[in-house]
Amino acid sequence: MKEEHTVLETLGGPRRVALLLAGLVFGGGLYHWLTSESGNAMREVAMELGLEYEEVSQRRKLRGRIDDIGVAVETTTENRGGDTKWFTDFKLYAPDQPHGRIVGAGIRQKLIGGMKDSEWLDTGDADFDKAVLVEGEPGDLLPRLNAGTRPAILAATDAGWTLDGVTWQLRKSGRVTSADTIRSLLKVGLEAAEAMRLAENAQDVAEPMTDGSATAAAVGEEESAGEPVTPENAMEALDEYYTPRSLEAALLLAGKGDFREDVRTRLKNAILSRERTDEVIQVLGEAGGPLEIPLLNSVTGEHKEAAKQAIAAIEARD
Repeated sequence: MKEEHTVLETLGGPRRVALLLAGLVFGGGLYHWLTSESGNAMREVAMELGLEYEEVSQRRKLRGRIDDIGVAVETTTENRGGDTKWFTDFKLYAPDQPHGRIVGAGIRQKLIGGMKDSEWLDTGDADFDKAVLVEGEPGDLLPRLNAGTRPAILAATDAGWTLDGVTWQLRKSGRVTSADTIRSLLKVGLEAAEAMRLAENAQDVAEPMTDGSATAAAVGEEESAGEPVTPENAMEALDEYYTPRSLEAALLLAGKGDFREDVRTRLKNAILSRERTDEVIQVLGEAGGPLEIPLLNSVTGEHKEAAKQAIAAIEARD
């Protein structure tokens, strides 16, 4: 009895031992719950997107292709100071990506020590250049980062995606247990990769122009840009990805209560790239629903108060 009493005292007494045991039970339960839920989330995404799901020991993996873009999502571990840290790593292997590095401002601060000698490229868009670091061959990268592709790149880097070499990568701390989170992160990454690819394809098909053909092309572009967006051509304009006309179409459709996925995506990109922010917030407040609240909550700075009012309007309707 004396020996038993001594052991309990060494551990801090019966109450302390009970708390330690409860902590061990809770920690073990949480560990298995996170492992199970991350697997469930990946399995749901795999079924929806036609990817392969795999379990290897405590790790979970997604593999496959979406269109012709290779997709990989997996839980990984690192040993840091004796502690095992879990991560969820996303990778996209898309064709026709430029070789270089594209990094968002948030991640840039963590990498700045290893990038002191890097030459940061200037796209000519001050807001974009403030938010995103671009490093690589100017002739390869800058033509891709035009007005049509920059919003998609900005949205991806804001979510944590980076382009390293020719691979888009994203690391989330811990094991992601939400299928919606996995799905949305993949979507924004895929949109960035596809935007860069479309820019490359546009370069590939470009042909040298004579003075006459260049003038005709310029006139054609001007006429197209000036064509008003109407309910009849709104869907066609929306398919222009990140052009001003596509945003005009998204605002028109949303104003009529049409919040299909493509409309939501275009409005989200408009918020992230600061395009017609006042109008986008107003439309979301007048016609949006609960799904638009997280987007509005992301608004900061001079438009934050308007976003709060839009959220209040949505909540009042629902």
